[in-house]
Parts: sequence; C-alpha cells; structure tokens
Amino acid sequence: MSKRGAHHAPRVHHRSRKEVRIEQTQEIQIRSTHRRRKFVTRFGVLVGFVAAMVVYPILGTIAPYANAAEQIPGVVKGESPTTATAILGAGPQFESSDLPLPSIDDQSGAILTANDVPIASNLLPDCDPEFSGTLVNGRLSASQLCDLWVPGEQLRPDAALALAALNERFKTEFGTNMCVSDSYRSIGGQYATKAQRGYLAATPGTSMHGLGLAVDFCRSHSAGVYLSWLKRNAGTYGFWNPDWARTSKYEPWHWEYQTYGAYE
Repeated sequence: MSKRGAHHAPRVHHRSRKEVRIEQTQEIQIRSTHRRRKFVTRFGVLVGFVAAMVVYPILGTIAPYANAAEQIPGVVKGESPTTATAILGAGPQFESSDLPLPSIDDQSGAILTANDVPIASNLLPDCDPEFSGTLVNGRLSASQLCDLWVPGEQLRPDAALALAALNERFKTEFGTNMCVSDSYRSIGGQYATKAQRGYLAATPGTSMHGLGLAVDFCRSHSAGVYLSWLKRNAGTYGFWNPDWARTSKYEPWHWEYQTYGAYE
C-alpha cells in the first residue's frame, strides 16, 4: 500500500471510561422507565379489576343500610341501643286513626244527667224536680225556680239540677265552682237588658233566660281551658252554646239547657 493510501485510512475512536459510564447510565434509566411504566399499567388494570369485582358490589350492598339503625324505633343517633332493642326491636307501633271520636247523643246525655240527679239533689236540697204549672216567659213563680250556689241566681228545677251536676264535675277538674253571672230574667229584667244591650239582647218575652233555661257564665269562666272544658262536657248534662252565640252574636258565656217541653 502506498504511503498516500495509508495516510487516508480511517482512525479507530477509542471511548473514554467516562463516556462509557454515561452511556450505560442512560441505558439503565431508559430500561427502568420502561419497567415502571409496565408496572403502573399492570397495577392500574389489577386495581380496576378488583374494584369492579369486589369493592363495588360490597358498597352497593352496605350503602342502603348505612342509616338503618336510626330507623329502628327506640334508637337515637349517637346513642347505642340496648341489647334488647337491638335484638327484639321496640314495642309495637300503633298508627294514629283519623276516625272521629264518638259523640254523645241526646239519649246518652239524658241518661247521664238522670243518673246525676240524686247527687245534684243533695247539692240543691231545696230544689224539687217535680214542678208543675204553666210556664210563662219572664213570669215564673218561686216554686218554679231553684236557687243556685250563687246568691240571686235561679233556674228552672230540671235545668238547675243538671247545672249543679255539671258544676260538681267542674269542681273535680278545677277545684272551684263555676262562676255564674246571670240566669233567670223576669220580664222586667229582660226589658232592662234590652235597653242596655240593644240588638245583642233578645226581644223581651222571647229570651231563654225568661224560661229559666239559660245561664251566663262569668267571662273568666267562658274562655281558654274553661271554655274548652265546657265544649267537651256540657252537652253530657244537657247544656249547649247555641249556634247564634257562636256566629252572629258571639257569646261563648251563654249556655242553654235543652228540653223538648211546650211552653207559653
């Protein structure tokens, strides 16, 4: 070979140790990166499989009952139920009924009132239930009236005895007599009341007060708990608050004794 050809022959490049270490380090990093990516991918697939096959079905079964304990009667949130409650549950729960309460008909009221007459007779010993004679509005005689426990107040005997029985029950409930402000009105008293109260008072000669069948309670005993009590109990003893006293002329204190007799 000529010297010219030998001069142009390629030289062999020998890498230094530093270059070799750098190249090896890069190759190691690349291989590690590939391994991590494969691991992450496979782990993600495995987690998804476990979630789909195990975790989700379990959560779907438990979730609807997460607050089941709070729905058990007798169990309060934040408090542990007793062993008996946890095992047996609370006692039977009765649903409320919307059925109306039974009303007391006229016959039942009359029977109850009649049964209380002996008691009322003891309360009003001078009151004779066997009265007779013509009853003229505003002109009842002394024998046709009975004195009540309030001085100056009177009613027809049957009404007076029924009211006395009602009053006895009232005392059992409240510990005091019923306060009566007005009862029988003579014809003169009806005219006086008409002049004082105008259209609020009945025409003289037509008032139920004139027949000894109406009573006015004191305002303090015809409101609140007393009025509620009267509405529940007075009917049993034959007394009622007329329709007009609950509508056009509001008089919750005015109560009348119901009777089916004929009067002049």
